[in-house]
Amino acid sequence: MRKILMLVSMILMMSLIGGNSASAEGNTYDRIYMITVDRFLNNNTSNDVGVTEDGDPYQPYGGDFDGISPYLEYIKDMGFNTVMLSPVTERAEDDYLGYDVTDYGAIAESYGSQEDFKNLIDEAHEFGLKVVVDMPAVATDDYTAAENPVLNEVQTDYYEDIDREIIDLTDADNQNTYSEMVQNFVDTYEVDGISMFVNQEGLDASEFLPEDVATYGILSEEGLTAEGFDTIATEEFRSNFADTFGGIEKEIPEFPEDEQLIMADHWFSERFTYHAAEQNMFPGTRVQQMANYLYAYRGPSAMTYGTEVAFNGSSYPEIHPQMDFRSDKEVIEYLENIAVVYRNHDIMQAEETEIETILNEGGQYLVRYFTDDVDYVLNINNTAETKSVTLDQTAEEEGKVYSGMLIGDMIRPHDSSYIAVLDREETELYSIIEEAGFNNGYLYSAILIFGLFAIFVWVAAKRSRKNKAARMNNK
Repeated sequence: MRKILMLVSMILMMSLIGGNSASAEGNTYDRIYMITVDRFLNNNTSNDVGVTEDGDPYQPYGGDFDGISPYLEYIKDMGFNTVMLSPVTERAEDDYLGYDVTDYGAIAESYGSQEDFKNLIDEAHEFGLKVVVDMPAVATDDYTAAENPVLNEVQTDYYEDIDREIIDLTDADNQNTYSEMVQNFVDTYEVDGISMFVNQEGLDASEFLPEDVATYGILSEEGLTAEGFDTIATEEFRSNFADTFGGIEKEIPEFPEDEQLIMADHWFSERFTYHAAEQNMFPGTRVQQMANYLYAYRGPSAMTYGTEVAFNGSSYPEIHPQMDFRSDKEVIEYLENIAVVYRNHDIMQAEETEIETILNEGGQYLVRYFTDDVDYVLNINNTAETKSVTLDQTAEEEGKVYSGMLIGDMIRPHDSSYIAVLDREETELYSIIEEAGFNNGYLYSAILIFGLFAIFVWVAAKRSRKNKAARMNNK
């Protein structure tokens, strides 16, 4: 009987595997989860440094590497393939964010040992996650300071609090010293990338960052420019993106064509939820809409820790609260569900895939993905009312339907047109597939499974009757 059950299970599994129209080994582009190490989880109190009994928000809370490791699977399940950590080098005891550097050559004692850091990286790699570390540009005794750094409001408050200056990375001596320091860090810990907040105009990362590691530049203020990074996040796009998805009825920014890094917030900005609160919108729905845009984007994207539980705030240090793992799980579950869809259809992110904007008007955004396998249409309705759009059926679409994968809508052609209807503040991703009757593979598997199950029931009944007769004869 056990063999029959095992056979039934194997057949069912094979039929399910065979039914997938697209396989996935992960997104082509980085999907980054940004973690402020001290604010994530204190899982080892023995390395606490500077932690106060009253939980002073300007002081460390005790988060450490041991607090991140148990949540690597949680991060991956939400659709991320990269973890970006706040600075991990040794810092002043009363600094929680990591930019008050005291020793670029040492790992912060309060986060754990060098071995703990290496273990975290190894564990992340086992989950298929890359590890990027943000590298400060704070002037220690080895560097001269920039005369007029460009700081946003949050950075200004923070750097005044820690009383530190920014390295002048246009100076040749500083560039050489800094490059050597970063190279040593990369070689020692084998991290997958280095990120940096840019606070000077016109920096060229190739002059002070190694060539053999991925580099991410985050421009702190509008108008700043930089080059030499593998990807750059601009403040212009971030602020517009956060404001747009923080509310409704606003024209959605077109997907950037230059594969820049996009995000709604970061360690030195107001929280994304702040925009939703200012516009009297429900934060959970806002995060869901924003996340679909991030996941569907053909380029790297990032989300700051706590966005999934709608952390709020606009100034330092309220924008860096302790991570709350006991909050409402509705948004987290939504992210996990859509992550499966985007992961299973990562051909959307393939280099040969092309996209075309179908509609972008007043909060409704439709984009078509042309792939070598199946075409897709992303439909974002970021408005206060149900929206309908009519799409003419092409010759290549004859016999095909629009199959919704996020909500489950199925659109069949009517008079050579597809009419896509979407409720307010919802997003749907359609795959354009052949409309077929019964799937023969499923049909044959079902017949075989039910046949084997019938045999199982018959054999079990026969054995039961035989055992009953034997008991009667023994009486």
